Parts: sequence; C-alpha cells; structure tokens
Amino acid sequence: LRAWTGEAVLKRDAKPAYYVYEQRAKVQGRTVSRRSFFARCRLHRPEEGILRPHEATLSGPREERLRLIRATRTNISPVFGTFVDGGGRASRLLADVAQREPDFEAFDALGDRHRLWVVTAPADVETLTAAVAGSNVTIADGHHRTHTALDYRDERAKAAGKRWNGNEAENFVLMGLIPEDDPGLVILPIHRLLKQDGPPERFFERLSALYRVEALQGGSTQAVEAAWERVRLNAMGPTTFAVLGAEGPHSIHLLTARSQQAIDSAMPQSISAASKGLDALVLTQTVLTPLFGIDRAAMAAGRVEFTESHTEAAEAVEQGHARLAFLINATRVSQIREVADAFEVMPQKTTYFYPKLATGMVYNPLD
Repeated sequence: LRAWTGEAVLKRDAKPAYYVYEQRAKVQGRTVSRRSFFARCRLHRPEEGILRPHEATLSGPREERLRLIRATRTNISPVFGTFVDGGGRASRLLADVAQREPDFEAFDALGDRHRLWVVTAPADVETLTAAVAGSNVTIADGHHRTHTALDYRDERAKAAGKRWNGNEAENFVLMGLIPEDDPGLVILPIHRLLKQDGPPERFFERLSALYRVEALQGGSTQAVEAAWERVRLNAMGPTTFAVLGAEGPHSIHLLTARSQQAIDSAMPQSISAASKGLDALVLTQTVLTPLFGIDRAAMAAGRVEFTESHTEAAEAVEQGHARLAFLINATRVSQIREVADAFEVMPQKTTYFYPKLATGMVYNPLD
C-alpha cells in the first residue's frame, strides 16, 4: 500500500465522494447487473439494531483480519450491506449515474465487468445519504470484517482515553451499499455434502413422519437437473430437499414436508418464525442433527462441505468424493431482513451472495 501510494498507483481524492459501482457478471447461465455504492458507514453494535448482522462469526478469521487492519490502518475489502430504498430514490440515481462514462472500467479473469463513477455533486450525495438514513443496514457479506472493525475501534478508543470524541476514522467502515430490492442482488444456494457419513439405518423410514419421500429417476445430468428444478419450484414452500446418493451414487430422492406446521414443531421453540423458515436450518435440525449427529459445531469443524453448484454436488457423489449430498433452496433477501429484525443470526453457510464486491476498487485509509 505504501509503495502504491508513493508511486501514485493509488490516489486519494481531493474532496469527499461516494463511488457508484456496477458489476455485470454471469450467474448460473444468465447475465446480471448489480449497482451499489461505496461509502464510509458508521459502526454500531448489533444490539443497537442499526447495522445488523445476519450470520455468526468465528474467532479465527476475526483475529486474522484484526492483525491486517492493525498493520495497514486501512479498510481494504468492503463490507456489503443492504438497505430499504424507500420510494426508490437511490435506485433511480444509481441508474442515472450508470448512463455516464465511467471513471474506471475493467474486466476480471472471469470476464465480469466492473465500472466505477465518482459522485461528488451535493444533490446526488444528499440523495444517497438520505436514502440510507431512512433505513437500517443489514450486513449481506463481511460479518468478520464488521466485527473486526468494531474490535479495532474499541481498541483504539481505549488507547485514546478521554481524547476519543467518537468521530475518528476508526468509527467508520468501508461499505458497499445496495437497495435490497435491486434485481441484481443474487443469493446462490449452498448445498450440503457429507464426505464420510452414509445414510443411517432406516433412513427414509425415520424421515417419513415429517417428509414425503419420492424416489426419482437418476443416472444422468438431465435427472439431476430435473430434481433440482423440483426443489426450486417449492422455494416458497413446502420445504423441499433433494438427496443424492442415499441408495447408490446415482440415486435421487425428493423430500417434501408433509406440513409446515409439523416442521415448525420440530424446530427449536426458542427461535423466531423467521429462523424456523430457513431451509438450511430446517435441514440441520430435522435431518442432519437427529439422524447423523451433525450439529452447528460439527459443521463448523468441517464434517460438512459446501458448494453452490448442484452439478458439482452430483459429481462429488457420483465420483465418490462425497457419500451424500443435500440440495437446498437459496435463502431469500426478505428472510435475511426478517432474521435480523428478530435480532437473531443464521448459521454459517446459509447465504452466498454473488458476485462478491471486488477488493481494490476503493480503499478507506484510517488516517
């Protein structure tokens, strides 16, 4: 960073700005465009309900990121946050800005296009500021970076003592902000792979109280696609999973909830209705934990692997790299907000936003 700054590869803008950012990417066979903007966002503890997490974090990654921010005193990778764009003011402005010639444009190794505009006009700045001010912000991606920024802020405040006024650079974090109804805001499913665990005795019989079990034709790419389409058709319910490999590497079974009320009753009663509706958590609580002994701790320890590709999941089972695979629907943006509204967090590997915000478009030095 020092070398790039010294060589003017990195330049600090002379006046405050927001940075409108457009990504155009191939996502599962289709091209999507997504517009957000980079800003400094004031840090808040989760219990304040202003900057809200939706996913749990691990201590290891937080410590690694804390060492990085101590060494660089720079927000290098942005947090990704969603907000409710009341009246669509921000979306309209982002669309208008994207009609101009970009200040920066590049393609990455995947062929995805990245474009950036520097926004300094007072009216535009006020529009974006007011749009976000009218909403709380839900962290979509970057929970460890957010926790690290909070930890670093508190560390610096303690060292400063009475000299700390609350407006120092460490009280803010670099964030890419996006209206939560942006059509390019894509969440991919995260399918579960069991590497060592085969189906237990009387597997489907034990599932039959909660799920209707249907054996599907397997043995081909088309069969896997058809099974995945059946799962996707029930994205809004009833809860549906596809199980690959329960009766041989080419077998496919569909699990469809007999009733959502029965599923809700099987879930922990201490959690909200929003959390009870998360397919990833339903799978853990009604299948993986009671039948395989796999709870959140076992998942965090690596007993389960993950992929966003149903094709990769099927290939892993067919080639013997996994014993079983469970295909599940993606979490919806509305579910993320509802869980955050309930002051709860989802298990890790519940959401996969794609594409990721690129690192290096904008940095935020803390000096």
